[in-house]
Amino acid sequence: MEEATGIVLGFANLVDTLFLRYTGKTMGALLREAAQRPRELPAGERIATTEPDMPLADAYMVMGLSPQGASMEEIKKRYRNLANLFHPDRGGYKEAMVLLNRAYGRIMKEKGVK
Repeated sequence: MEEATGIVLGFANLVDTLFLRYTGKTMGALLREAAQRPRELPAGERIATTEPDMPLADAYMVMGLSPQGASMEEIKKRYRNLANLFHPDRGGYKEAMVLLNRAYGRIMKEKGVK
């Protein structure tokens, strides 16, 4: 149990580090801001429809895998395990799931899987 807790805490720290790198804020700060934002966009503003690709090294780091030697089976298994931990319907955070999905999508794109 302690090992699982250590893994989850390590992943949470990694997520905070990556959020800080990409947004300049920790995930907690972004969540607090989101709670204070108005629910509708101001007139004339649009939501961005595309995001820049995540660097491949960061994608592997988010998934806790090594870029060398990770098989498709290992990648898919790790994704399923992490998705079970971080999915909002299972008590996780939407932002963590979005980050996980971006990482998984980036790796799949590199592997030529759509």
